[in-house]
Amino acid sequence: MKNKSCRILARDQTVSNDTWTTGLNNNDLIIGPSGSGKTRGYVLPNLLQSGESLVITDTKGNLCAQIGPVLEGRGYTVLEINLADCVSSPYGYNPLDYIRVINGRCHEQDVMTAAAALVPLENQRDPYWELAARSMLTGIIAYVMERLPYGERTMSSVTRLFREMGTGRFDQLMSEVSEIDPECLAAVQYQMFLMTQKAEKMYASVQGILAEKLSPFSFSGVLALMNHPQKISLSRIGERKTAVFLHISDTDRSMDRLATLFYTQALHVLCGSADKRKNNRLKVPVRLILDDFAAGADSCIPDFDKIISVIRSREISVSVILQSLSQLEASYGHNKAMTIVNNCDHLLYLGGQDVETARYIATKANKSVNTVLNMPLDDAWLFTRGEAPRQVQKYNLKEHSLYHQMQKHASKRNRELIEDKAAFCELPF
Repeated sequence: MKNKSCRILARDQTVSNDTWTTGLNNNDLIIGPSGSGKTRGYVLPNLLQSGESLVITDTKGNLCAQIGPVLEGRGYTVLEINLADCVSSPYGYNPLDYIRVINGRCHEQDVMTAAAALVPLENQRDPYWELAARSMLTGIIAYVMERLPYGERTMSSVTRLFREMGTGRFDQLMSEVSEIDPECLAAVQYQMFLMTQKAEKMYASVQGILAEKLSPFSFSGVLALMNHPQKISLSRIGERKTAVFLHISDTDRSMDRLATLFYTQALHVLCGSADKRKNNRLKVPVRLILDDFAAGADSCIPDFDKIISVIRSREISVSVILQSLSQLEASYGHNKAMTIVNNCDHLLYLGGQDVETARYIATKANKSVNTVLNMPLDDAWLFTRGEAPRQVQKYNLKEHSLYHQMQKHASKRNRELIEDKAAFCELPF
């Protein structure tokens, strides 16, 4: 399927989504601080006219309400997962649904992918403890997938099994599975752990790391999300036009690990779906719009620097939205951060006060750092591989032909809010 749509990068600056014609990948890097126009100048205009399936980070929780009705009118299936309030989420998500079980054995790579997303390597200089915790978590997830009934295969079961480590019940269960099926993943991981149990400090350190990483999954809201009767299907995103809004709180970061796991599994599932087709491309191209990317270690998608290098041929693309390059380096390290940057053939710099980012942009634009730092607020720098740098004007959302549809739905929502407020004020107390 050829993708003939285009993206808006700035005023009078568009780029075709047909990567096979342009010879460029469709990955965009958007850099700008809060209030610089990332949402109104890039995200919303491209949502209005997109022909791709979409996975969108919604940090404010209002994008779905703003743009969802317009997308539905254009034939999209619109889904929302609310990680800011899991109990009220319209759709559910259970990460363990995407771990394959074949002939009673779980797919080892699927388990390790999930464990890597849940236990990121925050200490790059000495990752030993985190790697040990990740290995232990791999064994726990494998036990849940291979030994528990289908309806109990959730992260809540993983946390319950983890809590048994302090009671002795954990060792009993793992010893039993080691006798029954010594070659299964859970048993293999447990046998490796037996060698560390004698080192009390190490064992306690690993437990402490896992307790911190798994704590968000012990709440009733997460259990409700994972047992929701309407759960999302990641593979279908590449089969028909779909827009998935992932609502993440920008003040409460406790669900960041779950969001990271969602993106990680989405990329792996979509790549797998593409590889099963004769042309190794998705039926419907998919774009992930990753706002507030690299907000912290818990937001790091494992091996993202490698994944972004191989998704183009599968009709998958990403829009990486940052506040600064320093933020990206702090989360991924310099080398991986530069790999991510270099795999985005389009870079839109919206301004900011970060000197290191300004120095990088100044070098690319062949301008002084002061020129970049003092750029007018309505301007931006646009870089496209193979073309000269351009100082452009930011896109004005009101100029989009579908902007009036957004306004129409916004007016309806405002009326409903006013009516709700009036009804609330009439309630007796």
